[in-house]
Amino acid sequence: MTGEEAESLLAEDAQGAEVISVEVRDERWLARLADGRMAWFPSNAEAAAGLARERRILDLIEARCAFRAPRVRYVSSAGWDVRDPVPGNVDATALYHRAMADEGLARALGARLGEILADQHAIAAQDLRGWLPDRIGWPLPRAGLDENLPKVTADATLLSRCGRLLDAYFDSDAPAQDQVLVHGDLGFHNLALSPGTDRIAGVFDYDGAVFADRNLDFRYLLFDRATTTMLDAAIAAYEPLSGARIDRNRVALFNAASAVGFLAFRDGHAPDEPWCGRTLLEDLAWCDLAIARAGF
Repeated sequence: MTGEEAESLLAEDAQGAEVISVEVRDERWLARLADGRMAWFPSNAEAAAGLARERRILDLIEARCAFRAPRVRYVSSAGWDVRDPVPGNVDATALYHRAMADEGLARALGARLGEILADQHAIAAQDLRGWLPDRIGWPLPRAGLDENLPKVTADATLLSRCGRLLDAYFDSDAPAQDQVLVHGDLGFHNLALSPGTDRIAGVFDYDGAVFADRNLDFRYLLFDRATTTMLDAAIAAYEPLSGARIDRNRVALFNAASAVGFLAFRDGHAPDEPWCGRTLLEDLAWCDLAIARAGF
């Protein structure tokens, strides 16, 4: 899709807008508009269904939650839409390094995420059940992980640990009371800070959201280093607000499964190539730490 093609379609929206860029996002096109809005165009029926599902989630958040998520402003009969983004600054890499170096910042960010998740997880199950997927999309299916891991590392001990970890992960099921609206990919890359501050204004990218275990939304608050400051602060804020308990063992299990998933996803990439933000040595170090933290 070109900018001209996007502008032609956007003429249907009474506000219109000049398109300043178009980029491919999986099976969608994202057009950034001069007025700050974002237009999403599906490339096939499956992508159109995904956009419709995400719009339903965003409408629920706008109606029920205090934090900001993207707001849908126009929906075309052809399945594309126009949204207001979360206003604020997004620099995931810089924020990660700052939080790793500053415990006070990590604690404040964690506490705010705990508040946001308590709000998000309070959306009633009856409004979610039956139309949201109930299985998280990452890591990818077990067969692919088992096939790819030996292509990435020949460390037999690590491969054995990965296998036992994945056995536990794929056998895990959430109690019914722990099934909530899960973002599924909640990390620095999907947060926006209020301009001029370090306060999280809102969350975006609900494309992978599921009706699943609440503990999944805490998995990326454990990092590729030993600190637990951000997770501790998030749990401390979340539990009194939600009335629910977070199971740190399940959070560690989910974090480790994600680490193993990223290691397997390296297949076909050079060891020193940063893939999903890490080199092979960095992926191996995260896996070793995460699997040990999960008890394997």
